[in-house]
Amino acid sequence: MHTTSAGDDAVDELADAVTCLVRSWRGAGRRVPHSAHSTLALLQLAGLLDDGEHRIGEIAGLRGVDQSVVSRQVGELAARGLARRRPDPADRRAGLVSLTADGHALVERARHLKRDLVRGALRRCEPGDVHTVARLVLGLAEEIDARTGELAALS
Repeated sequence: MHTTSAGDDAVDELADAVTCLVRSWRGAGRRVPHSAHSTLALLQLAGLLDDGEHRIGEIAGLRGVDQSVVSRQVGELAARGLARRRPDPADRRAGLVSLTADGHALVERARHLKRDLVRGALRRCEPGDVHTVARLVLGLAEEIDARTGELAALS
């Protein structure tokens, strides 16, 4: 018979809560109206481009996805007039991607929508609790990222 400690129960509860939060967040992203020209992945990409030009390979590394995924998504943003590509003057084989004015406006609208959504969801929480949870979740994400090699050993 396998027993778990109270600490294991707390870890399981937090893991389940994070999974539920991610599922809800993705679900909210899928419900963004198509007229907003956005999906969660495209908004994430646009958010990365909001601070300036990036190479596709750099973006792929930051997002932890294959370059072909980023290239396809950049193509979708470009087709919608939200991003543009240009050759990298330092390496003509590489391209640089940046947002257009419409792309920057989309990122700004998405930030406001996200803030309003989260603000409404947290309306019953104390601001100090929100800061504490934010620090804990960020620390958890950083620690999980640092330990991803341990997951590879399981397979």
